[in-house]
Amino acid sequence: MYIKITAFAYICAMEKDNFIEKISAYARKHHLFKPQGRYLAAVSGGCDSVVMLRAMLLLGVECEAAHCNFGLRGEESLRDEAFVTALCGRMGVELHKRHFDVAAYESEHGVSTEMACRELRYAWFREVAESSRLDGIIVAHHSDDNIETLLLNILRGTGIAGLAAIRPFNGGIIRPLLCVSRSEIEAWAAQMGQDFVTDSTNGESVVKRNRLRNIIMPALRQQFPDADAGILRTIENMRQCNALYQMGIQKLRQQYLRGDAQIPLNEFINEYIDAGCAETLVFELLRPYGFNATQAADLLTACQGQLPSGKRFLSATHEAVISHGSLCILPLCAGVCEQEWPVDPLAGDIAEPVRLGFEILPTAECSPRSVDGKLSACFSTGILARRLALRHWRRGDRIRPFGKRATRLVSDIFSDLKLTEAQKRSAWILTADGQIVWLLGIRASALHAVTAADTTLLRLTTEPPIVVS
Repeated sequence: MYIKITAFAYICAMEKDNFIEKISAYARKHHLFKPQGRYLAAVSGGCDSVVMLRAMLLLGVECEAAHCNFGLRGEESLRDEAFVTALCGRMGVELHKRHFDVAAYESEHGVSTEMACRELRYAWFREVAESSRLDGIIVAHHSDDNIETLLLNILRGTGIAGLAAIRPFNGGIIRPLLCVSRSEIEAWAAQMGQDFVTDSTNGESVVKRNRLRNIIMPALRQQFPDADAGILRTIENMRQCNALYQMGIQKLRQQYLRGDAQIPLNEFINEYIDAGCAETLVFELLRPYGFNATQAADLLTACQGQLPSGKRFLSATHEAVISHGSLCILPLCAGVCEQEWPVDPLAGDIAEPVRLGFEILPTAECSPRSVDGKLSACFSTGILARRLALRHWRRGDRIRPFGKRATRLVSDIFSDLKLTEAQKRSAWILTADGQIVWLLGIRASALHAVTAADTTLLRLTTEPPIVVS
């Protein structure tokens, strides 16, 4: 049976329907919906999502619907799509539909079928919500899902965030049914005469969640009738504890993450090791940069006792380098270290990527101050025939410093000056035909030096980000 919702019916339902009122109170408590918001409801056709859509309409939440057809159950998948299409037509809800090639996604990304479906549907939901200018995505997770998620997190090993299980609002995903159980949802559907479709794979116990749902939880409830209530209280307690924990972590990030994303390990490591929480703190400080708990533990092991400068740890986006008692967190080069910026002195001064001025002067005007190698440097005008370029430091770079016969590793010069990893990365180098002629703000090379035979010279001036005394 399908019901046309009128204002009067809505008022009566709100007065008499404890199920809807429970969801309404939960949504108000967690500020799930904006007063004039418009949302995308994910509707598979199963009992949970159908009840969710109908509950949202009863609550006056303006919705569009989205249905994914993964084609994994043949005719059954087509049946689900047809059911949702008819349902949304009767309810007057705009429906977005999409078919997915799950096998191709699995092959390309090397993930399981379950993960492929999850990644595909949420990426598409966000795409639809953005293109339709909707305020969020509503999904039908309920309290049983929350319990199962907590237990799965415990079984795989988790921290305080995992113990908080599913949040009512997270990253634009809204879960207004977390306050009701699967049995309550089914009872309300029966009461309202609301039909739905059933996924035949829900009865299979192949995936871990289904084993929990079909085998473990029934046995647990038989032995402990109040198990659900106790677990849900724990989840709510952990949710609040996690909120306090994150506030504390944020303060510690502000305290220990200093300029250029440096963590002064030698200032706090012993204190937190003695307290037994150094590994957790290091992990939380590094987590925003893509590092995992195992890397945090390895890093802590490397740091205990002496702090070996140069030790590196990589995430997908950053590297963490131990340098002079601190941990420097730097973005991976992603090609920037290899990039070069051509320089043409005859075309005039440049301002990007770093300020560089050029003057051709009589050698008589070149004073010792003009060749300090830091803010200015002088070269023979013969250098103008070379290919000049600016770039950043690369590992293995060598320079023959002015006044020296032997070359030195640029990294050794940086170490002598006690430059941080961030300063090393931001240092600018001028090359001539690929050879280093000037470490801007630091030292000039002996290459292309002014000789007694030169009547003119090229003087370069700069204001680099690094100037050492």
